[in-house]
Amino acid sequence: MLARPSAHYVCASCLVRLRQTRKLSSAQRNLPTLPPPSGAARLDNRRLISLHGPDASKFLQGIITNNVRSDSRAGFYAAFLTAQGKVINDVFVYPTNGSKNSREGLEADDPGFLVEVDANEAESLFKHVKRHKLRAKIKIRLLDAEEMGVWAVWREQDKWTPHEATFGELSTAESNNLSGSPGILSLIDSRAPGMGRRILLPPTSSHASPVVAVPGYEGLETCPMSAYTLRRYLRGVPEGQTEIPRDSAFPLNSNIDVMGGIDFRKGCYIGQELTIRTHHTGVVRKRILPVALYESGKLAPERLEYNSETNVTLPVEDSDIVKEGKRGRAAGKWIAGIGNIGLAMCRLEMMTDLVVTAEGSSFDAADRFIIKNQSTAGDNGGDIGIKAFVPDWLKGKIKAPKVQKRVE
Repeated sequence: MLARPSAHYVCASCLVRLRQTRKLSSAQRNLPTLPPPSGAARLDNRRLISLHGPDASKFLQGIITNNVRSDSRAGFYAAFLTAQGKVINDVFVYPTNGSKNSREGLEADDPGFLVEVDANEAESLFKHVKRHKLRAKIKIRLLDAEEMGVWAVWREQDKWTPHEATFGELSTAESNNLSGSPGILSLIDSRAPGMGRRILLPPTSSHASPVVAVPGYEGLETCPMSAYTLRRYLRGVPEGQTEIPRDSAFPLNSNIDVMGGIDFRKGCYIGQELTIRTHHTGVVRKRILPVALYESGKLAPERLEYNSETNVTLPVEDSDIVKEGKRGRAAGKWIAGIGNIGLAMCRLEMMTDLVVTAEGSSFDAADRFIIKNQSTAGDNGGDIGIKAFVPDWLKGKIKAPKVQKRVE
């Protein structure tokens, strides 16, 4: 007689499905609240690399996508590319220009820069930069995580605009308010409207945020990094190599061009050839866009709004986005998110009303897009609805193709 199976027996396939469901649903517990109108968040996922020396400007000019001016104190956004034009790292560059930062015995008037990068990629970028150093007269150093912190600050009512007078190192009087600390470097995050400012601050002996000691920032609420991440997602701004994969993502697909990270008029740099050719003669069919998730059986949202009480489960990274009820190639891929909002790589003429080619758009406002929930494969009830949104700042920078007239 066969033994009766245990009441606690679960088949292998069901057990795998149960584990995946638990793993996905746990990521949506204790969701952060909506970011406050004004705030400051320490970005623990960022590290700094110091470059300082007579050849620092010339050296950096040849390996990043944006223009480097040795006489400017304006910080900027840029990227390091492979020879094939793929992104290695997206970075912010802070000119030090004779400040106390990273002198290390070199002449005070020598150009210097602090390069802010994804903390998980800092060691790799440090080795990449050293590999290209050759005989350049520069010193390169990876700063310890506790040596200098990266802070994001924002005020919804303030319209910070990139201008050289507001960039760079704060005044000596302002710096002295941080007792004994080195000069404070800052720049305006101009990737998208409302992203605010980034400030480099050393740690303080007190538990209070060092931002509140900087004149003009006293009233800012200290927020968790998730508040900054939510603000990025709502504006469609990718950051770091989780969202812009190293050695596989192209800068134009990742919006680095429209976020001001590429100077198409500068001289040669690593990865320039394919980048500039795509810009002038190619077509960018896919871009990273902000998206909203919703239960597939409900109506798609009309606006991109964060809901901290959502019941939607986050999709697995790199999940395909497909048209509901139709077969064919994927319309995009899921990247990352919090709650019901996130980022996805989207085919513009399938998921939005943007026209980027002369072939014509296949977009239909009645189409619905979904992500097959891998935790409940084969069950349509587990599918997740997804809708892409094109922010106004991005829509104004993506132009329709020029129609060439035939000469009779």
